[in-house]
Amino acid sequence: MSASISNLRQRAYEHLQRKLISGELHAGSLVSEQSLAAEIGMSRTPVREAIRTLEQEGVLEQVPRYGTRVRKLERRDLIELYELREAVEPFAVAKAAASALPEDILSLRSLCDEIGKLARELTKSKLPSLDAAQMQRLLSADLGFHLMLLRAAGNHRMMKIVSDSRLLTGIFGTQRQAHTQAVLEQTHREHQAILNAVEKGDAKAASRAMAEHIRASQQQALAAYDQERAAHDARSIPLAMPQQLMTEINRIQSQRSKATRSKPRTSNQTS
Repeated sequence: MSASISNLRQRAYEHLQRKLISGELHAGSLVSEQSLAAEIGMSRTPVREAIRTLEQEGVLEQVPRYGTRVRKLERRDLIELYELREAVEPFAVAKAAASALPEDILSLRSLCDEIGKLARELTKSKLPSLDAAQMQRLLSADLGFHLMLLRAAGNHRMMKIVSDSRLLTGIFGTQRQAHTQAVLEQTHREHQAILNAVEKGDAKAASRAMAEHIRASQQQALAAYDQERAAHDARSIPLAMPQQLMTEINRIQSQRSKATRSKPRTSNQTS
């Protein structure tokens, strides 16, 4: 693959990622190769390659006679993604604590501060949760914080694995959650604890803080998933009539049936 084609494929891939992270393409959405190519201003070939890559990463799927769509993850998928993160990220952040440069700390602090800033904006607005533009900022700051730590750890393969799992949990977990004042403040505190440990070079504290943060995020994501599932199931239950009304309907039907059986035949009726 030539450098120019590779660059186009990467542009298409990043464009699709942005649409997924922002929620513009949500779980179950159809992905049109032609529409995406027109949006980006390129041929369909690099877009097709980007779609294939996201299929391999488990984000998109091909459905016969339907097309390409964003996957709908099940509860088990979410659990596995968070288990993967908990296995990898605490180890990575321990390495980062031993090797992070001053410029890494500055970048991490700015990303952490952005989450604190969003919490203050929400307080000032008196709204119950973040709007779409603020959610985009939160997702960018949160993902950037974690990927910056992985980059500081210096393991590119680990960074790719976690980046893919972060994308999936971001799309299918984060978007379900109502990001209230309490959630934002908790996220900011947890990121701050990780950053403080990294800045001090305390590998054990950094690893412990990251593991606690991932477990808390998992609990929030699963609670939101369960709440959404319960609401969906409730909408699927047929409406039941009150027992008293059902008894009355049965009584009326029974009387009508008796009246029909006892009605004399007319002269036109044949045996």
